Amino acid sequence: MSSKSQSAPVTEPSAMSKPRPLDRATEQLVERLRAARTANEMALIVGLKPIKGRSGPKIAY
Repeated sequence: MSSKSQSAPVTEPSAMSKPRPLDRATEQLVERLRAARTANEMALIVGLKPIKGRSGPKIAY
């Protein structure tokens, strides 16, 4: 017979802390991505090639 303990899961204190603030470069990247209106604009911001298809740009991000 096996016995299992019924204790609650242990959570790390650091996992419960507030998220750390983003650095300036990350904030700028997030703002640029939020302002992008199409998938191709997002691709351009992160350095990918444009998405092409027979019926125009495809949303893939």
